Amino acid sequence: MGSSIQVQNLNLNYSWKQHSKQIFNNLNLRIDPGQFVTVIGGNGSGKSSLIKLILGLVSPGSGIVSVNGHKVRAGYPQSVRQGQIAYLAQRLEDLFFAETVFEELNYKRGHHQSTIDKALDKLDLSRFLHRSIESLSGGERQALALAQYMTSQGSILLLDEPSSYLDQNHANILKAYLAESHEAGHTILHVTQYENEIAWGTHLIDLNKPEPGVESV
Repeated sequence: MGSSIQVQNLNLNYSWKQHSKQIFNNLNLRIDPGQFVTVIGGNGSGKSSLIKLILGLVSPGSGIVSVNGHKVRAGYPQSVRQGQIAYLAQRLEDLFFAETVFEELNYKRGHHQSTIDKALDKLDLSRFLHRSIESLSGGERQALALAQYMTSQGSILLLDEPSSYLDQNHANILKAYLAESHEAGHTILHVTQYENEIAWGTHLIDLNKPEPGVESV
């Protein structure tokens, strides 16, 4: 299932009016196939930017980001659309595109029904299948976000601070799912602001360091 992520000589700056902030200066990283990497760092250190660079949602000033040896190009995340990458965003409102729970879980490419049924059962969503997403409570939307994520067939899993909106029960379900996925050989990049989640993975990137790199936990 080998899937790797590489960042080479990357520079990224954000500008607003007369202000400019450097996020990355000559950043070099390699995440090898099957690694479970946790990304930490303070506000403004570039945690979410790193995820967006890998997806192609943000373009670097210079340097190269590649996934499985292919350069990432800016625009709608083709890797997500084609099922190579599963992405759990930081905000619930960025995750849903269909009108009903059923449509959300079935509009994507080639899911096996057994995978969907398993996620529905684990997250107690079967009774909400034909409900509109707009009518769901916050907790029900959390469950749908996880079900959507857990039914993806992507070999690379990206997560941008999902615990910011997950309650403890759903966070525990996510933790167990990531452990199973790691054991199955998926490559995982998990951004978090919580110290207790550092131990979820096997490797660490601390963006607060002058020259951040992938280190064993």
